[in-house]
Amino acid sequence: MRPRVVYLLALCTLAAPLSAQATPGHVYWVGFYQALPGKAGAYNKALTDVADPVLDELVRRKLMVSHVQLAQYTGAGENTNLVILEFPNWAALDSYEARLNDASQAVLHKPWSEAAAGFAELRRLIRIEIYTPVSGRP
Repeated sequence: MRPRVVYLLALCTLAAPLSAQATPGHVYWVGFYQALPGKAGAYNKALTDVADPVLDELVRRKLMVSHVQLAQYTGAGENTNLVILEFPNWAALDSYEARLNDASQAVLHKPWSEAAAGFAELRRLIRIEIYTPVSGRP
């Protein structure tokens, strides 16, 4: 098994509450990002100030189980940030985009597209992957 896959699986396990780790049906959306040169601090601040409150609102509304945003501590890997979103099921993941705007309006009082517009200047998306617990495969 490639070291990156083992690392990611370990992160997903740490990101989920203990009660959810054994729950079949949960779906994990994992975004791999790279902060642009000199922009890591600003990107991390944007995640804290913009993304976290919106994602917290989705958790409060029970449309998402949990979320964690990780910044690389050391190393020079391709990814500087991982975003792991845990959904209770596939339907919740499928409705994520639509619900994201509602949550943004509720907590930031603006559409998600406007709230996150500055992200493009701070980072680039490497890839998105979807994971499910071994016991919850469709």
